[in-house]
Amino acid sequence: MIGFIKTHMLSIVFILGIIWIAEVIITKLKYKKQGAALTGVVIANKTVTGNLFPVYEFYFEGETLQIDSYEAVKGGVPVGTEETIYYVPGNKKGVFREEDLKLKPWMFIVSVLAVAYIIVDFAVIHK
Repeated sequence: MIGFIKTHMLSIVFILGIIWIAEVIITKLKYKKQGAALTGVVIANKTVTGNLFPVYEFYFEGETLQIDSYEAVKGGVPVGTEETIYYVPGNKKGVFREEDLKLKPWMFIVSVLAVAYIIVDFAVIHK
């Protein structure tokens, strides 16, 4: 078993990466389909390990909520900016901005390259 892991370590890492990318895509699709599209106003930018996450204030079912974005924005977002955000009712951990829900090209490219390497690893290099 240890020999298999050592032989296919990079393929195993790529498989885990593909699983992570799939989870990110599923989460984004969940927010897009099940989330409420609301207008949020940026009230601050929260700094976490040097990254700026906009904090939004918005109203949902008569309640005022202040929740930060799941994705950082380079340089932050100016306070007072209104943006469309997606909020899943009951989840106070984070929201997604409209533009953050778009799938990134690198996700597709990395996934295709990882799958190609895994196939070559198991079918050609170490068959």
